[in-house]
Amino acid sequence: MSRILWIITLMFALSGIARAEPEAATGEGRELFIARCSSCHSLDYIEMHARFGTRALWESQVTKMRNAYKAPMSDEDAKAIVDYLVRQYGPGRNAIGQRTTPSNSISKTSVAPGLIAGGAPRSP
Repeated sequence: MSRILWIITLMFALSGIARAEPEAATGEGRELFIARCSSCHSLDYIEMHARFGTRALWESQVTKMRNAYKAPMSDEDAKAIVDYLVRQYGPGRNAIGQRTTPSNSISKTSVAPGLIAGGAPRSP
């Protein structure tokens, strides 16, 4: 019985080693973001919103954290955090802040069968 318990304990210990916690993207505002946001949120929460992370979304999220949950940050801190989130986790960025879409505003990549970005029908 103790051997089974030892194996289970070892499996749990090794499972933590196998998956390292992701780190916040580098850039201006990173340290402030870590200090003000990571005490309550894992980076997974931020990455989950990143695909839709427009300035309006990040502003609403930071405002909600300040008003509803009393997150301790000044107006200047909030603006700097929103700026960081838009730059590093806005649309067209991956989890480490690298651009994943072309720099022009409309990509010609397929977004749904028969459509291209911007909603124009694609010719067969």
